[in-house]
Amino acid sequence: MDRGILEAFAKQWARYFPGSELPVAFAYADALDGVRYPDPPGQVGGYTCIFGQLSAVRNGEARAFDGANAGCFGAAGVLGFSDPRQGLGPEYDFLVKEEKFYKTAEQVREILDRYPPVPARGRYAVFKRWDLLTEKDEPLVVSFFCRPDAVAGLHALANYDSRTPHGVIAPFGSGCDTLVGFALRELASDLPRAVLGLFDPSARVCVRPELLTFSVPWPKFTGMLENMDRCFLTTPLWQRIRKRMQPSAAGKT
Repeated sequence: MDRGILEAFAKQWARYFPGSELPVAFAYADALDGVRYPDPPGQVGGYTCIFGQLSAVRNGEARAFDGANAGCFGAAGVLGFSDPRQGLGPEYDFLVKEEKFYKTAEQVREILDRYPPVPARGRYAVFKRWDLLTEKDEPLVVSFFCRPDAVAGLHALANYDSRTPHGVIAPFGSGCDTLVGFALRELASDLPRAVLGLFDPSARVCVRPELLTFSVPWPKFTGMLENMDRCFLTTPLWQRIRKRMQPSAAGKT
């Protein structure tokens, strides 16, 4: 990817969203190239949510995953390393009888048939914090972990040049599906949308209570970057919000 994009976004993010953590970029790769491949996690109740492993990524350790170390059948499917529609009857029952997020297994099957996972484009699914990216990286999705003020800014920015009021979607699904899966599907659209997520209670137990995710397909992300100096972010209104986003303003109203 272009070094200019790396540097321009870092500068603009610090300027307009002070105190907000850098986003995490998602890509596929066939070699690790120094990225850590963690051991499969210990399983609790049959699975381990990948969000527990992404905390290290958000803290600056790039990590790679595949079907063996993703932590649960859902994440392996979302990342494109398996197809949950084939031979996974017991997992359907888990979603219905244990997690109780769906009423029937037939409902789950129908949803998966309509929204199948996008096959992996490489041997590994790689997550890197923005400041660890290099010119060799080719992100497909950029995901933000952010508080409400930052969500509001990203939401408005994503809709700034949209021809509809639906430049951002908030679909129901697993935390990893709203982090990566739906955004990957949006890459096939002429007008890809951003995805607001982390409403999944199974994933929320792995993050601070004030955080949501905001995931942006790469073409949409570059457009948002181009618009940052043209939109509401330059107005006195955003200046007021920006001031309370400063780390020194934490805990103040």
